[in-house]
Amino acid sequence: MSGVRSPQLRALLVSLSLGGIACGGGSGAAAPQSADGAPTKTDDDGSNATAAKDEDSLETLREKLKRPLDNQLDLAGKGLGPELGAVLGSAELDRVEKLDASDNNLGAEGARGLLGSSHLGALSALDLGGNEIGDGGVKALAAAALPKLASLNLSGNGIGPEGVKALAQSGGYPVLTSLDLSMNPIGADGVKALGKRTKLSSLFLLGSEIGADGAKALAKANLKLKVLALSGNSLGDDGAKALAASAKLAGLNTLDLSANGIGDAGAKALAASPHLKGLTKLEMFANDLTTTGQSALTKRFGNAVKL
Repeated sequence: MSGVRSPQLRALLVSLSLGGIACGGGSGAAAPQSADGAPTKTDDDGSNATAAKDEDSLETLREKLKRPLDNQLDLAGKGLGPELGAVLGSAELDRVEKLDASDNNLGAEGARGLLGSSHLGALSALDLGGNEIGDGGVKALAAAALPKLASLNLSGNGIGPEGVKALAQSGGYPVLTSLDLSMNPIGADGVKALGKRTKLSSLFLLGSEIGADGAKALAKANLKLKVLALSGNSLGDDGAKALAASAKLAGLNTLDLSANGIGDAGAKALAASPHLKGLTKLEMFANDLTTTGQSALTKRFGNAVKL
């Protein structure tokens, strides 16, 4: 599923977009993992269930964090709750470059605990997807200093326009190039705020309630995007036309417009766009196209269009 790395959130988006821009992990059930990311075997009689649970406990994690860490720390889907933020916030994570704490029920409290740490300077990739950190958690992120952060996943966190504004205005992550805000109700106002993140090259806003007005805002933004994922946003023909007419999107190589209620008029506008010459993938699954619209897209984009 385009952009969304959290397994739970990917499942929610299956009904919105039937295709996939490979940007995160694969979909489907993952094998049980220990706190260090290694698979945990479970016998048929369930005899190892308690051991697996113990390996995923906060106490085990505390012990792990006392030892030298690798440059990647994978804690995805452990469900450890807000206290995980405090545990990580007090740990020496200076060597960690990639941190995945997605789907842990952190909430705003947990986000504040983690992001108050002074040991996150090496982070280049941070995944907090599916934690319901809300605008309060995002404001803690906006106040953090993450000088090497290039990739940030905040999908499925109950973030609204105010949180996005705080995120967009922050100077704490000057090299951020990839941002995932999918499954957050940011609306068109949130999109307008994102125009300030001029270094973004990949933007994922699946199911973010941006509508045609959000698409129009993106069309005007001074972003140099290469990847733009917008499935499930009710863009309609007006939104598709705005994107097609935007010279600011001429650098796109990947565009996901699946499940947006786009009809033949929007498809024809995309097919006639003088600015989408660089597209190598255009996802148009689950839209309102007849053979006329499909033919126009196929004639223009060939195998690059997915219908």
